[in-house]
Amino acid sequence: MVINYLERSAIDDTLWNNCISESFNGIVYAYTWYLDIVSPNWTALVSNDYSYVFPLPAFNRFNVDMLLQPLFTQQLGLFSANQITSEILNEFIQQIPQKFKYINIHLNTTNKYCGTAESIDRITYQLYLVQSYSKIQESYSQNTRRNILKAIAFGVDVIKIESSVVFIDFYRNHGVKFKKPKYTQIEKLINFLSENGHGEIIGAYFRGELCAATLIVKGNGKLIYLFASSSSLGLQKRAMFAIVDQIIRWNSESHLVLDFEGSIIPSIARFYAGFGAKP
Repeated sequence: MVINYLERSAIDDTLWNNCISESFNGIVYAYTWYLDIVSPNWTALVSNDYSYVFPLPAFNRFNVDMLLQPLFTQQLGLFSANQITSEILNEFIQQIPQKFKYINIHLNTTNKYCGTAESIDRITYQLYLVQSYSKIQESYSQNTRRNILKAIAFGVDVIKIESSVVFIDFYRNHGVKFKKPKYTQIEKLINFLSENGHGEIIGAYFRGELCAATLIVKGNGKLIYLFASSSSLGLQKRAMFAIVDQIIRWNSESHLVLDFEGSIIPSIARFYAGFGAKP
């Protein structure tokens, strides 16, 4: 197989995005428009016919070229509608230009790496939504059931939010803290996702006050739980339990997968698993 290293300007967006759309392991993080926001200087390894593509999130820090996994991009790696063997994956990895002196990237869940470079297995939690809501609910943990009932008793109301501005302001105040340049990038990503039909903002209100919110990213048969935050009031009222339960209720009996991504923080991993999500 001929593998070409391409700068961003040389990549054909239509061919690339068609590959991601048709790939058995395609995911929203790998579309050109997503990469352009989270990793503006990205490059790629591409087969001649674009049947295999491998994005390279390139950064330059301290005059050193490196590949670093971008924020809000859980997994990348090799994508294709064809079979991806360990041999094909290794062939692509061996073609990564030597100019990149440091590499820390996350392959996707279907990429089975058998090379010699140091690697760490990570966990992602997913919940298949093909069953009825009542059937899925049977897999909830007792703790999750109890917290959902508490949210209902408190009178927490879960609705879809049309305004990305409302969500961005809430996330800035109650989400993960970043420096200003990262917030600019976050706002650009949230706005693009919501304005182009790739994202859905869901909020929880207590007595008219927004107390928890999440942005679900939609694409390639998945609902990705990407941005989520709660105020102290939201934590007290168990609002995020109500939000996730409502997402499952709205999307049950579909061929979608609710992808919580993963977490090395035990309490967050327990939250995901409490809804029946499996690694």
